[in-house]
Amino acid sequence: MKKETKTKAKKETGTEMLARLVVNGFEKIRGEIKETETRIKEELKKEISLVKEEVSSVKEDVSSIKEEVSSIKQRVSSIEEEQKETNRRLASIERKQVGTTLSLDETVHRSEFDGIVHRVEALEKK
Repeated sequence: MKKETKTKAKKETGTEMLARLVVNGFEKIRGEIKETETRIKEELKKEISLVKEEVSSVKEDVSSIKEEVSSIKQRVSSIEEEQKETNRRLASIERKQVGTTLSLDETVHRSEFDGIVHRVEALEKK
């Protein structure tokens, strides 16, 4: 009987040793997984931080562009108003020019008037 007890004790010890090796293997794998998980988290944090910085930079650029577009819109609006005023003044000048042209067509040129005066004087002397 003693032999059986010793053999049985050895089998349990062998089984226990195998169980311990399996547990140790799993613990080692668990540790490696945790290390990998920690590295991945750190890298993700770095990448997320870089992305946030880039997004912030893009937001600033967009804000700056919006301000420039607003300024351009104001200048274009001002130019359009000035153009309307210029067109109004040009139309007024053109109307006056047409009136002046009509008036000139109805008036006698000074040289023609002087010529007629000489002719009338010559006729009156006769």
